[in-house]
Amino acid sequence: MSADIINFPNPQKAAPPEDMEEFFANLPLSFRTEHCEPARSALGWSVEALAFRSSVSLDAIRKVERGIEMRRVTMQALAFAFETEGLIFFPGHPPFRSDDCRGATPDPRMRGDYHLLE
Repeated sequence: MSADIINFPNPQKAAPPEDMEEFFANLPLSFRTEHCEPARSALGWSVEALAFRSSVSLDAIRKVERGIEMRRVTMQALAFAFETEGLIFFPGHPPFRSDDCRGATPDPRMRGDYHLLE
């Protein structure tokens, strides 16, 4: 019986990313299309209320709720609107309510492509 040798990277030798702000901005979002409708329902929001709070168009929200992935800035704007109300997201799980975990997603209004919100 033989085993392959696995070389794990030494965390003490790993170089930190050059630009930490860019590193964190490019982490994958936990918010997924399947979270939108349950999160909206948990807060008692209509599609119109979510559109108002997130600046995302009604049509884009309806597409997200049908499972169509939109631009990252659009998904980030939806996640930010929900997270400011205390919801948190993990892929594969329904939205959770937490009173002490707000703002995990950065404010999308600070992004250079904010004008591209759908």
